[in-house]
Amino acid sequence: MRPVRVVAHAAIVFAAVVLVLLDPDQASAYVDPGTTGMLSQLLYILFYGAIGMFLYYLRSIKENVTNTKRFMAKLFGGKPSIDIPSE
Repeated sequence: MRPVRVVAHAAIVFAAVVLVLLDPDQASAYVDPGTTGMLSQLLYILFYGAIGMFLYYLRSIKENVTNTKRFMAKLFGGKPSIDIPSE
């Protein structure tokens, strides 16, 4: 089979599985309001925790990029384009 046909067949199978799983006629479960509240609180914690981790690591990535630029400027004898006081 060609790669395009394989991808097309996989997409068709995936769509069929999704349609079977999301059929509302098969939904016979009851979701307790207390459970919904717990799940939403858990999702809030995970979401804001992920944002916090991203912002924390973003700072260290910026510092590493700045240090790399300074090192390259020293190595090749150029003037660093970033005016950050050295420690």
